[in-house]
Amino acid sequence: MKYQRLIVAAATLFLAAGNRLPAAENVEPPLNYTLKMGDQSVRLVPGKEAEIKGNFTNPTVTLVPDEHRTFSYGGVTFGYPSDFAFEADFGEKGLKTWTLDGSDSVIMLHCYETEKVTAEDIATSLKGVFGKGTKSEPTSMTFNGKKLSGVRVHATVAGSTFFQDILALPSEEGSRLLILQDRPKDAKVSEVETKKVMKLLNETLKF
Repeated sequence: MKYQRLIVAAATLFLAAGNRLPAAENVEPPLNYTLKMGDQSVRLVPGKEAEIKGNFTNPTVTLVPDEHRTFSYGGVTFGYPSDFAFEADFGEKGLKTWTLDGSDSVIMLHCYETEKVTAEDIATSLKGVFGKGTKSEPTSMTFNGKKLSGVRVHATVAGSTFFQDILALPSEEGSRLLILQDRPKDAKVSEVETKKVMKLLNETLKF
């Protein structure tokens, strides 16, 4: 029992550090873990205690990080790969943006507090930023059984070709835009990342 309490206490302290208060919207979502010991697997969530049944002498344990984190800001929730870089920008009044950046794939969420901004507005703005060769076309995607309409923008910057799918999310006030950036198949580092992103969005996106 002594070993059991020691292991759980150590894991809890490790995960709870810096997570005792509710996270502000500019804080990276926490990474959860699974503690494996013998034939037991125990889910570990930051700030919450976990119990392992039994008595142990010199047990061997493995702490396994989850493959995804859960984004839950701006009234939007979805899973995304845990190794993606997280950035939040609230510098512009009335606008909050979040960026989750992988090797090829990038997930962005723009939340306008009161301003009504459409996918077409963003596409027009991007054409001005990326240059005359930038093209756009209507697009739609279905995630978790819900169809989202928007605009796909094709661009090449500094020799790098990519596209952005700008999708409008329902919003009672202001506007919310989910932007998915990726590269054409022939320019990708790997197809695995894109498939993982799309699978997580399809299974977990809620708004």
